[in-house]
Amino acid sequence: MVFIKGFILILSLIVAIGAQNMFIIKQAILKNHIILICSICFICDAILLACGVFGVGKVLLKNETISLIVTILGILFLITYAMISLKSAFMNTNCDFQNDNEKLSVKKAIILTLAITLLNPHVYLDTIFLVGANAINIQQNERILFFLGGVCASFLWFFSLGLGVSKISKILLNKKIYFFIEILTSLIMIYIAYDLLKILID
Repeated sequence: MVFIKGFILILSLIVAIGAQNMFIIKQAILKNHIILICSICFICDAILLACGVFGVGKVLLKNETISLIVTILGILFLITYAMISLKSAFMNTNCDFQNDNEKLSVKKAIILTLAITLLNPHVYLDTIFLVGANAINIQQNERILFFLGGVCASFLWFFSLGLGVSKISKILLNKKIYFFIEILTSLIMIYIAYDLLKILID
């Protein structure tokens, strides 16, 4: 039951449409190193979940300077990525889409995936504080099962999303659908940046 509780909790947190999921969807459509990208997302998630379940991350996030730096960097990154998505959406309506869609190098794929994953303070709130709060009520010797349940949910979601979208990429790879995905990505990024700005101001 502890394993299932961890599985359901983490799955409920990561299936929501957010910056990371939209990034995976876009790269899966373009077939940009999707196994690598999903692996990075999963590894980061597993590390953050470990910090949340076993209480390590709370110590770091209590540091106001660290929280402030992560929030500001997150806002800047999200706004920049939103603008790039908007530019891509409108540029691809006036070009040979099949030939001009963005192909990432391995290095750029790694950097972007790490940025989209780690520069969003919401990921720390979910994996460290929310998961940590649930783990408090679980006996110490059973927390490993809770953690493993969360890790399994994370692995299943990221690779199902990435590989699933990649399988139907030919259907999704057209100007109208790609335009919609880029606009939706941009709006989600802007909304998250706005949400973080409100937290920063408050």
